[in-house]
Amino acid sequence: MVCEILCVGTEILLGEIVNTDGAFVAREIAALGFSSYHQTIVGDNEQRLREALRTALERSDVVITTGGLGPTLDDITKATIADALGIPMYLNEEILNDVRAFYTKRGLEMTDNNIQQAMIPEGAVIFRNKWGTAPGIALRKKVGGRTRHVLLFPGPPSECEPMFYECGRPYLQQLTDDVIYSLNLHLAGTNESEAEDILRDIMDESENPTVAPYDCEHEVRIRITARAKDLETAKKMCGEMKERIAAGKAGKYIYFETDTPFEAKNATVIAMIRELRKAGLTFAAAESCTSGMIAARVGDIPGASDVLLGGVVSYSNEVKKRLLGVPAEVLEKYGAVSVQCAGYMAEGVRRVTGAGITVSVTGIAGPDGGTPEKPVGTVCFGLSDDKGTYTERVLFGNNKNDRARIRRLTTAFAMMLVIRRIKGII
Repeated sequence: MVCEILCVGTEILLGEIVNTDGAFVAREIAALGFSSYHQTIVGDNEQRLREALRTALERSDVVITTGGLGPTLDDITKATIADALGIPMYLNEEILNDVRAFYTKRGLEMTDNNIQQAMIPEGAVIFRNKWGTAPGIALRKKVGGRTRHVLLFPGPPSECEPMFYECGRPYLQQLTDDVIYSLNLHLAGTNESEAEDILRDIMDESENPTVAPYDCEHEVRIRITARAKDLETAKKMCGEMKERIAAGKAGKYIYFETDTPFEAKNATVIAMIRELRKAGLTFAAAESCTSGMIAARVGDIPGASDVLLGGVVSYSNEVKKRLLGVPAEVLEKYGAVSVQCAGYMAEGVRRVTGAGITVSVTGIAGPDGGTPEKPVGTVCFGLSDDKGTYTERVLFGNNKNDRARIRRLTTAFAMMLVIRRIKGII
């Protein structure tokens, strides 16, 4: 079946926000086995939305829209699509009560314009919104003698993504006879071109399951996807391919595997937490250039309190000296961005928190502040455990001196250090 994505929002057209919904839905429908040839962005304009919908319905079996389901005047998606399909709407009291409860729980008064969120096209399948106020819906309509499906999801990614997982995927899976299952292998220490070269023979000869490498910011991800008549068969096919890949040259780079979108998105931190738990270790971090990002990423994972003890944000040299015990002479001789300072920082936070293993980061995140000896993107890492102290210097800079990117890479690399240490690689 062919599936088309229609993202609604003038703010997307103007570049005011990035269309993450489109990329997310595209990945998910591909994983479900749907073909997709078009993706359209249309502003908050009734006539243009009608035209985009008509075109999509002429060439696709399923149309998925994102955005335009809220309570404001520019939220026209639902009413426009219902009218275009000739489907009347009614006030759904159950949904209205959900919206009222959302506001009451937060101590707010619901304004009257929110009532439009409870207006539902007749015959629609309702996707309850546990993460916001606007429900999603699914509609069926005969177009040119064929049944078309139109699925509407809210625009905010914090609502669109979980609603798609909970409601959209089960609905779409009913439209296909096959089951699609994907397994992700996460690799560190290599790059996409090298991984593809290693896997070229497998990729060329295997059509089911398919094998494809993806270059992520701090790792390479190999996605194995199998199509079968039932889930167990698809899982078995992916498992057999995983063993084949792991037995080859790529095996030494694999540090984790995931089969859920949440875990794939958070693979590095989840892998580190699992390694800490297996080793019976607690964790803490001393952070300068990342300003607490490492501890925050760990704290984002439910149940992380059994490994995360705390951390120190030591942005200034005074904090490095007073809280972490970095000697003044080290800072004077080598500077704050040095492996010597990073080593003392890791030891200091271990002493302060009592954690079993600690990491430290100190660097130049940019976009300014670099020197020929220490250009922007220079980051020094420290690690301390009962085996001793390990330090490493890495250069993450590029021509753009992207501060946010350097901080993200630093955070991920620090976690990889812990994984490598526990596995005995360093």
